[in-house]
Amino acid sequence: MNERRDYLEGGLVDIGCDGCGIPVRAGKRSAMQTSVQWRGRACELIAAEAGGRPTALVPTCPKLRESIDRAIREGRLEVS
Repeated sequence: MNERRDYLEGGLVDIGCDGCGIPVRAGKRSAMQTSVQWRGRACELIAAEAGGRPTALVPTCPKLRESIDRAIREGRLEVS
C-alpha cells in the first residue's frame, strides 16, 4: 500500500493557481512530464475544454502552468 501511495503522491506539493486560486497537488518526474491532482473542482477553463467529461487528456490552463513553473524556479517543486 505504501508503494502505491508513494507512486501516486510522491513528490507532489501543494500549489495554488495564480489565475483562479484553485489548489492542486503537482509533481514533476522529468522536464517533460507534469502530474496534477485536483483536490476538488478543476479550473473552469480545463473543465470547459473537457466538455464536462472526466478525461486524463485535457489541456493545461496557462496560468496553472505558469504557477507550476514558478514553484520550480523558487525551489518549492523539484524535478525528480
